[in-house]
Amino acid sequence: MSTLAAACNSNTTYLSQIISHHKGKGFNDYINDLKIDYIITLLKEDRKIRNYTNTALAEEAGFSTTQRFVHAFKANTKMPPSYFIEELKNGMYKTSEEI
Repeated sequence: MSTLAAACNSNTTYLSQIISHHKGKGFNDYINDLKIDYIITLLKEDRKIRNYTNTALAEEAGFSTTQRFVHAFKANTKMPPSYFIEELKNGMYKTSEEI
């Protein structure tokens, strides 16, 4: 957060307030949601990513641990990554190829 605040010529308190006001969540939750959105996009667009382990997906998204990744994924999608991937493989979600 401090790096982003400095890049914006601001401070962490103001940056936190802006994100909270405009996104309705704290900085860490906002960043985690962006990371999960990135992984969901990859999973929908690239079939080989669907074979990655949770550890590999966590690393790809920039999470410090697999546990944090799985927790954030569940918070965002209301399901674990493995279930989401199974549903994707079974055609429950539209991929970019189908749109």
